Amino acid sequence: MARMRDLMIDLQDEIRRGEHSLEDLARIYDVPQSWVDLAFGEVLEQERQDSDWGDVFLNEFVEEDE
Repeated sequence: MARMRDLMIDLQDEIRRGEHSLEDLARIYDVPQSWVDLAFGEVLEQERQDSDWGDVFLNEFVEEDE
């Protein structure tokens, strides 16, 4: 199981580098395209979470009706 986790981390690192297409990564690592797609989805999710500030700034200036 650790080998699969390591492979997914390697794929995610390669995706972040952006030197190869997703199709190329599947061929280079000799894995199904669906695995590369899964790694790509994880990268997108991590990037979204890293940049998701929600409405933290919007709430700062909202005045409540009394």
